Amino acid sequence: MRKIIVMMVLSLVATSFYGQGLNQKDRQQIDQRVGSFLQQISDKNYTGLVDYIYPRVFEHTSKDQMFKTFAMLEQMGITLKFQNMEVLEANSLSTVDNIEYAMIKYNLDMTLPLTTDDLKGFAPLIVPSLESNFGKGNVIYNKAENYIRVKGQKYLMGVKDPEYKSQWLFLIYDASFKSAITKIVPAKVNQQAAAIAGE
Repeated sequence: MRKIIVMMVLSLVATSFYGQGLNQKDRQQIDQRVGSFLQQISDKNYTGLVDYIYPRVFEHTSKDQMFKTFAMLEQMGITLKFQNMEVLEANSLSTVDNIEYAMIKYNLDMTLPLTTDDLKGFAPLIVPSLESNFGKGNVIYNKAENYIRVKGQKYLMGVKDPEYKSQWLFLIYDASFKSAITKIVPAKVNQQAAAIAGE
């Protein structure tokens, strides 16, 4: 269970990007909101961080459980370090029922220092999960220097829903969230997203 929770949060926080391929207004809003989103991570303000996630995901994932997860991760001493984060491409998806969708492909480069005995003990469980998610060649486990480094390309789905003040909110587009996304995002949009992601 802890392995699943750790994987979910690693996916969640790895979302630094600059919107391209959208109109100027959307690019500016995405810039502003992503800056704030990353500041929540830096400040470990997990309550604030959850406010940037598309709320409908919480119809299928407990927000209270997320808060407990964040608290547990902090107690475990997990501190992620990011470098070389950039968007590779961004594409508008269909608008359905006045809800706009966008697909962003971004470069991920993050390091998880194994600073506690607990984290060192979890490493043999975390590494295979990361390899499954990012590809074996994209995960480096340096046991001698006690860190795990992940490099790869990931996708993020942006959602701008009038019900939520037409602000861009985010869904992590990977296996950890795929079940919830399938339930809350229209099939047409999911098909377009899957085509972009090469699925």
